[in-house]
Order: sequence, then C-alpha cells, then structure tokens
Amino acid sequence: MTTIADYVKLVNRYMDEDLTDGLPVIPPYRELIAEMVEASGLPANHVLGIVPPRNVELTVETAAINAVMAGCLPEYMPVVIAMLEAVLEKEFNLVWPSTTTKGVAIMVIVNGPIRKKIKLNCQGNVFGPGFRANATIGRTLRLIINNVGGAKSQILDKSVFGHMGKYTYVIGEDEENSPFTPLHVDRGFKPEDSTVTVLALDAPKMVVDFSPAGETVLRAIADVASPLVNVGFGGKDGEMVVLLGPEHRATLVAEGWTKEQIRQFLFEHIGRKVSDFKAAKRNLPFTKGDDEFIRAYKSPEYINIVCAGGGAGRISAVCDGSVPEKFTKSQTKKIRI
Repeated sequence: MTTIADYVKLVNRYMDEDLTDGLPVIPPYRELIAEMVEASGLPANHVLGIVPPRNVELTVETAAINAVMAGCLPEYMPVVIAMLEAVLEKEFNLVWPSTTTKGVAIMVIVNGPIRKKIKLNCQGNVFGPGFRANATIGRTLRLIINNVGGAKSQILDKSVFGHMGKYTYVIGEDEENSPFTPLHVDRGFKPEDSTVTVLALDAPKMVVDFSPAGETVLRAIADVASPLVNVGFGGKDGEMVVLLGPEHRATLVAEGWTKEQIRQFLFEHIGRKVSDFKAAKRNLPFTKGDDEFIRAYKSPEYINIVCAGGGAGRISAVCDGSVPEKFTKSQTKKIRI
C-alpha cells in the first residue's frame, strides 16, 4: 500500500531526475497508463513518430505515461494523440521550436465538438489558469519534448527568454459565438470534425482598442503585428494568429466585415514604411522611396483569424512567431473520436 510519504518521495524523485517541467507531476502508475492507452484507441506499441533532437521513437504507451504525469484525464487522449501526430510531421520540424534561441512555443488550437466533451476553455482567460484540459494537454507536449526528445531548458532548449506558452499553450476556438467559419473548416475539414492545429508562435500580444469603428480596430491589430524586426523584405511566408475578442468581432460583424475582408485588410496594413527601416539603420536589398510600404506577409493566407476569449473588454490578441516556413510550418490533424 502506497503511503503519502511514499507518494511524495516518488514525486520528488521525478523532479530530482529532471523529468518534469519544474512543477510536480502525478506518478505514472501502471493502472493509470493502461487507462490512457485504452482511451487512445491505439495499441500501446504503436509508433506515433520520431521525437527530435534525440530522434527517439514515441509510442502510444510513452505518450500515455507523460499524459498521466501531466495530469490528463483519459478522455483527453484522442486530442493528445492528434497533437503529437501533428508536431511530429516532417513539415512542422519539431527540432526547431524545441531548440531555437528565439523562444517560440507550440500553440495548439482545438476545433470541433470534442471541445465541449472535454470542457476545453475557448472563452474568458483562454490563455490563463483554471482549466484542466487546456493546462494538461499542453503540459503533456512539454513533458514529451523534455523527456523523450531531450530538449531540456538551458541544455538543448537554447531559448534566450522563452515564454509561458512553453508550459502549456492550448486553446479552443469559440465556434458557438463566432460569426465566421472556424479554423478547421478554413483548412478543409467538416464542421462536425474535431481537429488540432499546431503552430510555433511567440507569446500573445494584447490589442486594446475602444473605438466603435471596425477599421480602427483592425488598424490597431495591424499596428501591434508590425514591429520592425518582424517585417521581412518583400514579405514573410511564416504564419500568425489573430484572436478576435467578442466585442471586437461584434463591431466588425455589425459593419458587415467578412473573415476574408478582415484577412485582406490586415495583409495590406501589417508592415512598415521604408523610412522606418532607414531610421533604424537597416539596409534594404532594394531601392524604394521612403513612403513605400513593405508588407510583412507574402499573402493573406498566412494570417489565421480565430475567435476566442470572453467577458467584457474591447480586446483582441496577436500571436506572431515571425518564423519562415523553411523552419516550421503549421499542421492540422483530425482527432479520432
């Protein structure tokens, strides 16, 4: 029989052996692992992929072990499996967000009916604490990056600063209160499908704008998304996520803005003038007039519009990794339920 002292000793052992994210974990007892494996719907020895930088095979059983440690419930496992399959796709290039000095974290956006089933937060304080599914699903990914891939902080994870999303960066889209098609439908899935989308992004930047005019709101979003260092010469092929809060989206819808129009407007207004580059002593690889506007993105398709957040407040958010596709490309996977 396990005593409280035994339990605490085991928890401390995992922390001493650097098998956690710095917070205590739940010991992965065999019974708990078996429940997780069964909930996945896959054999325990099924290989989900190779986890860099150690390049170790990740089995469903190993994923289940880390999910138990992170505090997941068995019903989260289909989401965990799809998330892991997405980040292990070659095009996502997990080694880059796991080891780069830039400090991006892996944002996970969940769409479809499973959000309600597992009580995933899509509304107020969506990046904050208090919701087990959001916290533990993302934490599972971090533990696997640490424990399987070996990208531990200050060892192989060379981030200069990092950000809080490295603990967990999981949100759901608030589809029920959105006037637009959800992200997974934009990406070719059916509304009744449940999916996971993964992107390597910086921490959220809040956009607070009290204007009653939709264009003014969009200009504020574009301004926050246009720091000089993020604007490439001729446009980036990396991705960003714009999270529209409920009050901002209500303003836009009342004025008749469509999702496509919002994306196009932001595409045209995220960027900087040549004079800004010159003032910063940055050499341009071409000759243009000072008033020439340099767009940050190559096309509108790199700007993802997602509805999330809740409560009172005319606030939206911008998540921009400023990462070219040659380093990492977002992936969307259907969840098996």
